[in-house]
Amino acid sequence: MKGKREKAALIDDIHGRFAKARVAVLAEYRGLGVEALRVLRSKLRSAGGEFRVVKNTLARKAAEGTGLAQIRESFDGPIGVALGYDDPASIAKALKEFAAQQEKLILRIGVLEGRPLDLPGLARVAALPSRQVLLGRLIGQMQAPVTGLVGGLQAIIRQYVATMDAVLTKRASEGA
Repeated sequence: MKGKREKAALIDDIHGRFAKARVAVLAEYRGLGVEALRVLRSKLRSAGGEFRVVKNTLARKAAEGTGLAQIRESFDGPIGVALGYDDPASIAKALKEFAAQQEKLILRIGVLEGRPLDLPGLARVAALPSRQVLLGRLIGQMQAPVTGLVGGLQAIIRQYVATMDAVLTKRASEGA
């Protein structure tokens, strides 16, 4: 059994992780084997997150003062917490895909940057493109007007040069 100091240190560690996470999803993992949990943790790690199994009483205390405070009553039964620190969409996708393969992982509720997420909301987040794709689209949209302007100016210059060439060719043929 852990002493008060060890529990306090564990609560502080979990509280720090909860506070740092951009997205958190509570999932029931009852009946999932060790190998399945290893695969889930590996998928989440590659997506920039982690899966933690924490005692519910400690998790409720650690959730105070974080975005998970709103859903701390959902910590009941065999609950694990998937935390995402970088791209919320990639964590949601990884969880949704894994839950589709393993019926024993039941997604319950989530929090996205301090706002509670129900299951349909979690599915919408999972459907979002990754952060890199969204940034690429944004940059493309920002470059589109400049690219159009440059193309238009180049067309004017080409047309001017072609006109001048035609005039010089006509004068050369008339003078000869």
